[in-house]
Amino acid sequence: MDRDRDMATGQDRDLQRRLADAFDATVTAGEGGVGIAAPVEAGYIDTIATNLRNATITGASEPALAPSPPAAVTRFLPDLLADMKSSPLADLLKPLAPRLDWYQIFDQGYAPESLSNGMMAGQLIGGRGLLRSAEQYFGLFLVAPQITYPLHQHAALEIYCVLSGEIFIRHGREKQAMHITAGGHSVTPPYQVHEVQTGDSACLMAYSWTGELVGENWWWEEQTDGSWDRVCWRRMPDSSWELAEREKLDDREITRANDR
Repeated sequence: MDRDRDMATGQDRDLQRRLADAFDATVTAGEGGVGIAAPVEAGYIDTIATNLRNATITGASEPALAPSPPAAVTRFLPDLLADMKSSPLADLLKPLAPRLDWYQIFDQGYAPESLSNGMMAGQLIGGRGLLRSAEQYFGLFLVAPQITYPLHQHAALEIYCVLSGEIFIRHGREKQAMHITAGGHSVTPPYQVHEVQTGDSACLMAYSWTGELVGENWWWEEQTDGSWDRVCWRRMPDSSWELAEREKLDDREITRANDR
């Protein structure tokens, strides 16, 4: 039993090491992203890379693909994988994608049905990943065509690495959206308010969250009188989100969100 457990632990660490190596070769050693000054971005990427390599792995899972995966995964993932641009990270993730426990990020109800049905995630590292960890989330994010993930902010440091398709990411209410195609990436600092949008085609990205993981995701909503509210979604242990509370957006939060 001890020998089997030691072998499993070694395999877990090998996958973690290969993910970290591929991230370093593709992102750390690659061209800079968009939207953030190069020295600042480099520091954030170093933090993500270090945490990806050193995060404590507490277990492993080898789930079979669900008999009825989310419809967006069934519809869009095969073509996205077929069209994936080659890179060390993409080449490692491509055969792993069908093995992931793909899930709908936001439940239907408050979130529009198109949004709920159009954003899917599959974790490699995290609360429901192939490797279990409470210190780092790393996985794949599939966004269907014509989806707008509204302005929102969270405490975690985030990176999106586009593997297939294209995405538009806007940092702030008045900022111009950044157009990111396959091979590109975008870093979102903690608390930075941002919006994610697809055009006429689906997009597949690798994502990483590091820092405060089991936290809050605040959506910004403009009201009919021109004021703004923040609506809080709280991350559950299974990595899904549950609607929690609402509050008025104030100047302190606007400043922290880098929305000036």
